[in-house]
Amino acid sequence: MSILRKIFIALMLVFLYAPLLVMTFFSFNSSSSTSVFEGFSLKWYEQLLYDSESISALQNTLILAVLSAVIATVLGTVAAVGIYKTKKGILKTTMTTVTNIPMMTPEIVTGVSLMLLFVFMASLVGKKEALGFGTVLCAHITFNLPYVILNVLPKLKQTDSHLSEAAEDLGCTPIKAFLKVVLPAIYPGIFTGFIMSFTLSLDDFVISYFTSGTAFQTLPIRIYSMTKKTVKPTMYALSTIIFLTVLILLILVNLSKSENKKSKLRPRLMKIASVAVCVAIVTAMTGVSIISRNLKNTSIGVVGEYDRELAGTTLNVYNWGEYISDGTDDTLDVNSAFEKLTGIKVNYSYFESNEEMYAKIKAGSSAYDIIIPSDYMIHRMIKENMLKKLDFSKISNYSYIDEGYKNLYFDPDNEYSVPYNVGMVGLIYNSKIVTEKPDSWEILFDSRYAGNILTFNNSRDAFGIAQFALGLDVNSSNKEDWAKAANKLIEQNKVLQARVMDEVFNKMESGNAALAPYYAGDFYTMKDANDDLEFVYPKEGTNIFVDSVCVPQTAQNYDAAMMYINFLLEPEVALANAEYICYASPNTSVINNEEYSFKDDPILYPPEEIKSNTQYYHDLDPEIRDYYESLWTKVRIS
Repeated sequence: MSILRKIFIALMLVFLYAPLLVMTFFSFNSSSSTSVFEGFSLKWYEQLLYDSESISALQNTLILAVLSAVIATVLGTVAAVGIYKTKKGILKTTMTTVTNIPMMTPEIVTGVSLMLLFVFMASLVGKKEALGFGTVLCAHITFNLPYVILNVLPKLKQTDSHLSEAAEDLGCTPIKAFLKVVLPAIYPGIFTGFIMSFTLSLDDFVISYFTSGTAFQTLPIRIYSMTKKTVKPTMYALSTIIFLTVLILLILVNLSKSENKKSKLRPRLMKIASVAVCVAIVTAMTGVSIISRNLKNTSIGVVGEYDRELAGTTLNVYNWGEYISDGTDDTLDVNSAFEKLTGIKVNYSYFESNEEMYAKIKAGSSAYDIIIPSDYMIHRMIKENMLKKLDFSKISNYSYIDEGYKNLYFDPDNEYSVPYNVGMVGLIYNSKIVTEKPDSWEILFDSRYAGNILTFNNSRDAFGIAQFALGLDVNSSNKEDWAKAANKLIEQNKVLQARVMDEVFNKMESGNAALAPYYAGDFYTMKDANDDLEFVYPKEGTNIFVDSVCVPQTAQNYDAAMMYINFLLEPEVALANAEYICYASPNTSVINNEEYSFKDDPILYPPEEIKSNTQYYHDLDPEIRDYYESLWTKVRIS
């Protein structure tokens, strides 16, 4: 039994700590690969110093966790005492039940309901920006309260109520009797409630996501937003630091309890040391956040003039994750350069899909000044009067936009949008597994590669692949066409390994899959990690898309938004973005620049015979949209 017990404990420890150890191991990898260790390096820890957004997000997370835990602990303790002293049994049972309900409610329900409440309350007082640090703090206090009450109530039930009464008989006031007699007895429950609240707040993503607004970002939200490509190895480094810090704190706490129990001084010193470590971490993160902003590469030569009349303004930008040059690997930090040049602070947030961005703007929960959606979503938002017309007299650099990307179907009069990047969907394949160069989408349905095929995990792109393979219009208004595409996708389920989005990077880079449709620009990111990967545009045609900069109707800083759009079109800024993102640029100053590393690249800038065989996704009628979404549900469960 002794051997079995040891084996069980060993397996349990491996199960718990193997992921953390793997993450720590790869945080010292000289490359960004998560499958091949290419040599020891502190590269990612060094680059972490330049990542001011992540450091700031960690700082926000720690401050939020401490504040919400303290407030929830105080309020929860008072509430527990009130419930305990309630005389009526039915009322006490009801109050206890009501308190426990939030713990059993799914987080997404809590998050959405709180967001709607905050938006409704803001509308009553005429406030446009409903969400921010205050709403996140209120939300965290709300979900922490039940856990404090749950921990304090049992301790109250264990105390002798006569002790408090005796203290009052001896001259103590009720408050003094509570502080001197009851509080020491229930302190373990209070402390446990505080620790649980702190941990839950530190870890929360779902509720924070729905209640955070434009100007406040926590670390879980920051990591989640890295979905356009992959989570950066700097996150491994930051997570390793957090893990080691927690480990040190636990060791200090355990030392205070284990050794020298007779000495009252040592446990107190250990607790003081633990608190000091926490304070030092917050202080260090604040210092690193300031230093990292100063270390970033913000040197730029601009064509236009940017006065500082709007200095002090805060501009809220909402973009795809990993979709702007951010200063890593000695690249230009576009947002920091804009801040330095204009004095305008940029609050930069990320979204994963057009639909996610649309839902947040439509809900009115956040007032963004800049958004960068794709063509079909811009079309939809224009029809629903969700976008403001742009003042092109303030966007002098619009002259750099290639004429081929003006007067497009989604904005035929060039009133609402400025092209940002251009992309096409193609087929990525591993040449070691797929030995013959494919030329058709049909290979994604080929049983010879069963278990080695990936496809999109979003309805529009997945249906698009099937429609191209069948020779159907991707913007068809005929339900039968969508049903045919759905049947083909159901057949594909037999050979699929997985439906993916950002997971495609690790799977293709590590050689765990052979075939995947994905965006052309992202192919180069994968190619850097796995030289066996190749790319082709299938003969049946493919999707082309244009992501453009727009200003929503809820924008509060219109003039600053015009200045930001003009800045993005600056030749040096546009070049930095094109090099970093690896998508095709609609900016002629980039296309004609001899130093542009992707100049005339056949994948990003394919020949006309390929480009002419492309289709844009259009915004479809709500009836068709609802129909294909219902078919998508059927495809995924079949």
